[in-house]
Amino acid sequence: MKTDVFWTDTFQPTEPIRTVGDLPSSVDVAIVGSGYTGLNCARVLAKAGRSVAVIDQHSIGWGASSRNGGMATPGLKQDIFKIKKTYGLDLAREFWKSSVDAIDLLEQIIMEEGIDCHWSRCGHMSLAYKQSHFDDLVDYIEWLDKEFGHKKKLITKSQLKSEIGTDAYFGGNTDELSGGLQPAKYVFGLARAVTDHGAILCENSQVTSIQKESNGFEVMTNQGTIMAKEVVIATNGYTDMLIPKLKPKVFP
Repeated sequence: MKTDVFWTDTFQPTEPIRTVGDLPSSVDVAIVGSGYTGLNCARVLAKAGRSVAVIDQHSIGWGASSRNGGMATPGLKQDIFKIKKTYGLDLAREFWKSSVDAIDLLEQIIMEEGIDCHWSRCGHMSLAYKQSHFDDLVDYIEWLDKEFGHKKKLITKSQLKSEIGTDAYFGGNTDELSGGLQPAKYVFGLARAVTDHGAILCENSQVTSIQKESNGFEVMTNQGTIMAKEVVIATNGYTDMLIPKLKPKVFP
């Protein structure tokens, strides 16, 4: 079985990502984590004139940002019905809208920075392999339109052949707001944009502790210490016990 990452295995940047060997002594903002969140945070702050260092214990974009399916679709990992039941309809609508806005923001970043990552607003299709699944899809589409104003197109079994070349399923739905990209090309393009705007990228620098000081934060790593006025933790699933208080606050 091949375990290499397809996206990085089939793509090499024409220019290497510009990283630094030594940590700067101080910055306005230290960002821990070089995935999509950390890199875009650095891009925005650097464009606003802040001095920024992105610190990662691995190479830039090593985690899920370069190893995902490349699909940008509305919705959240947690079931929207469960979110509505837990937090109420108003907050569920905000969560849903944020997922749609995120796709628009992704497209905006790609256009602004000229990132070549095969981005396409191609939509996506969900398929039903049982009649009961199709019946549930019909109800779901109606509910989503009524409660969230989000429209999906229902595809019947007779229409499937023209959509995907087979009628092996019982039907499905399409969502035209979805898009797709090559995730490794996007994360490397985002890293290039970050350095173009003046931020610093620090690889193989594992943060071991963060201490609050009177003038900011002392960020200690296996490569040395950096002082920062502010710190952004953008490590998501790799947060571990670096900041224990964050663990119960990661959503979903």
